[in-house]
Amino acid sequence: MSVIKNLNKLNILLLFLLFFIGEVHAQEISYLKSTEVNVLLKENSFQNFVLIDARDSVMFQSGHIKNALNFDAFQDNISFLLKNVLEYDVLIVYCSNQRRSERIIEVLKELAYKGKIIYMIDGLTGWKSNKLETIVKE
Repeated sequence: MSVIKNLNKLNILLLFLLFFIGEVHAQEISYLKSTEVNVLLKENSFQNFVLIDARDSVMFQSGHIKNALNFDAFQDNISFLLKNVLEYDVLIVYCSNQRRSERIIEVLKELAYKGKIIYMIDGLTGWKSNKLETIVKE
């Protein structure tokens, strides 16, 4: 009977440790609309941030948010590329239809990114429909 009690205590301890370790590596994700992100950018709310456009380069050149960096979410080497932004406190991620943003966030989780992620849920489509400024590469 003593062995069973010890095993139960061990199981509880292991579950606690797994839960605690999982929490340590979790990042904060905020889901904001383009108008909310625009306000944060205008107010200079962040000192150490990167704006990530998760679309492909053709889409990026056709119009993107000022100062955004282009990280095509479906590139084979996306994990390698995203390692370059892990030191930033805040990453603002957007695309056109959410699939690419979700992929970027998935990779950031795999890389154990510990900062804050802002997921612009209406993407560049929402940004444009709200008549917010975009940059077009010529």
